[in-house]
Amino acid sequence: MQPPLLVTITFSHYCEKARWTLDRAGITYRESGHLPGFHMLAVRRAGGYRSVPSLITDEGAFNDSTDIAKWADRRAPSAHLYGKTDAERREIETLEDRFDEDFGAHTRRWVYFHMLPDKNLVVRLSNQQAAPALEKRMLPFCFPFIRPVMRKAMRITAAGAERSQRKIDVMFDEVGKMLADGRPFLVGDTLTMADITFGSLAAVVLDPPEYGAPLGLIDALPPEAASNMRRWQELPAAKFVARLFRDHRGAPARA
Repeated sequence: MQPPLLVTITFSHYCEKARWTLDRAGITYRESGHLPGFHMLAVRRAGGYRSVPSLITDEGAFNDSTDIAKWADRRAPSAHLYGKTDAERREIETLEDRFDEDFGAHTRRWVYFHMLPDKNLVVRLSNQQAAPALEKRMLPFCFPFIRPVMRKAMRITAAGAERSQRKIDVMFDEVGKMLADGRPFLVGDTLTMADITFGSLAAVVLDPPEYGAPLGLIDALPPEAASNMRRWQELPAAKFVARLFRDHRGAPARA
């Protein structure tokens, strides 16, 4: 029996959430990494739908990072991905949903808004990824067609990016206030899906070196965007994310 197959856009933060979850649970898996646009065919061929992350298992396909986390929790309850008590589980699930819906979409939109105008930056970042060589060769030619599709799908506009930046500021402030009491984790006394979700979805605007795929965005984005990233890096919530990656990201469990 082969390990589950995780189909990803390698630098996607929701895919990082899935990788980190499986690694934390100690579940061995294979990763099939792809570039944006090309991932849709790869997912369908593997047995999933169109979106990533998609985990293909003997039990079927799980096509959402939270569904993957719930599957991992059932397989590895001792990892305490959702805490150690019913009360902790409820709090963790609430935070996970909040971060997924009210934070992840905004960090993604903000980064893509600043990346997509620069074809060379996108190609350079893509060439660093563990993705098929054919996709890397085709990207420069396909990018003029992929870019407008991404902008439309994620509502990437100047006004949307400004709104997302405000949302990011608000979420960092809220999490910073949660951490002001000195707690080591968002919920309970161990790393949970609340921490993994927040850390993963924040990472694309913080650029931690332990991220599960090459980023290096802070040195590649336009100066104004890079300045915002450096400002965010100094916030208590961002320092918390840096510690999570440094101390808890761990070695991958990939086959």
